[in-house]
Amino acid sequence: MGSSVGFPTHGIPDHGWRLYFASLISVLAAGFFVIARCVARISAHQFGYDDYAIVASMAFSVVLSVSMQSAVVHGYGEHKADLTPTQLHTALRWFFIEQTQYKMVICLNKVAVVLLYKRIFVTKTFQLVCWVVLGIVISWTVASIAATIFQCTPVPAAWDSKIPGSTCINTTSFWMAYAIINILTDVLVLALPIPEIFRLHLNLRQRVGLCGVFLLGGFVVLCGIMRIFAVVHDDRSKDTTYDFIPRNIWSLVEANVGIICACLPILKHPFTRGLSLILGTTQKSSVDRYGQEISYQLREHSRQHAGSGSRRNTKDHLQSSTRSGRHPWDSPNADGDSDEVQIIADSARKANRGNEIDFGFNNNKILVRKEFEIEEHVV
Repeated sequence: MGSSVGFPTHGIPDHGWRLYFASLISVLAAGFFVIARCVARISAHQFGYDDYAIVASMAFSVVLSVSMQSAVVHGYGEHKADLTPTQLHTALRWFFIEQTQYKMVICLNKVAVVLLYKRIFVTKTFQLVCWVVLGIVISWTVASIAATIFQCTPVPAAWDSKIPGSTCINTTSFWMAYAIINILTDVLVLALPIPEIFRLHLNLRQRVGLCGVFLLGGFVVLCGIMRIFAVVHDDRSKDTTYDFIPRNIWSLVEANVGIICACLPILKHPFTRGLSLILGTTQKSSVDRYGQEISYQLREHSRQHAGSGSRRNTKDHLQSSTRSGRHPWDSPNADGDSDEVQIIADSARKANRGNEIDFGFNNNKILVRKEFEIEEHVV
């Protein structure tokens, strides 16, 4: 067996080091973005279900990386002929374990993104579509994990093919089917918010910019396609411990790039603010008149009601302002708000079109007054 991190030793070919360091670098990069996201969300008192999902995904990604590194330590990356039966079975057992972790990371990445959509776009139709997409993603993941665990009968035959009477499914066909459906669900999740974005009261440049932020997940689709090429390339290989290194690297990259892309929409506003502070400049939103009004109104209302935390006070303020014929938030604030707040307000306005409505922002919630009843949408 080669070195513990997969370097060739004693003339024995070994390229496991490529997988070892790919797993280390990719999981550290993903961890950086997850920590930045959590700090930003906790600082704003806005930690939500989508954040829990991405933290869970990060935890499975760590297990995935540890599993792959353990496989390399036990000979994954060398030719099967250069390994003892014990080394081969141990390396393939770790490879078997990582397959489930990979599918969990891929699923939770998509769940986190869809939950982010649900929090931002509050129309009833879109919420229903999100639930349907979540059902598809979770159901497919459960089915694929079950197929992965029971790919052989008995289960240990997945890493020890010499068990008498054992049978296995055609794993190459299964991996190809999983990869293709995985890409299709990626495209489905990416396309989900596009119609909603183009219905927002923003100018074309802003709408295209927001689409660009959400479509950064297209890098995950690219990684998935590269993984398919790797699977096709070693389709008929029997030397699984040596020839499967490229597909495993692409699996790692796909999983961790998915985590990073799921964090980018959340980090856009903190990053631009931080950059403005570093450069000593004042960031100004280039939104149109409606977008500016929503941003100013929400921030001003937040200041007026900070510390009260009273839902009743907010309701009274909305009602008295409406009865007097005065808009509840007449004084704009030049600081501006995040894209997320503006989008939620606009989406809530569209969801209640045709009714008597107003908006407020109190304790990190969009408050929508619909016929003198308050609906809360957590930001």
